[in-house]
Amino acid sequence: MAQNATILVIDDDEMNRELLGAVLTRSGYRMAEAASGKKALAAIAQQPPQLVLLDVRLGDMDGYEVCAQIKSNPATQAIPVIIFTGYETDTERQHALQAGADDFISRMAGWQKIVERIQQLLG
Repeated sequence: MAQNATILVIDDDEMNRELLGAVLTRSGYRMAEAASGKKALAAIAQQPPQLVLLDVRLGDMDGYEVCAQIKSNPATQAIPVIIFTGYETDTERQHALQAGADDFISRMAGWQKIVERIQQLLG
């Protein structure tokens, strides 16, 4: 596991960010956070994280658009992006993969599953 890796959590719901922060911190990661797509893209440009956890539903733009912008920028395209959402459908999964996401996880899969996927992607 990449100890002390910084995970950027992008979610417009403060409670979700707090929950993920607690899980990530317990798992040995540092967490950065953004409440909107625009803030997230600015944060990534300033201080690229080792991995991005990205919600689909954001206030200003959707997670697919944020993911596509991360993956289309040569400076950030290698950053793994996990899209996580409460809306797990084949259509949502397809959109995530088309946007360039490295993985797609339902919130219903549980926190342990998210941590396992992070560990896999960070090696």
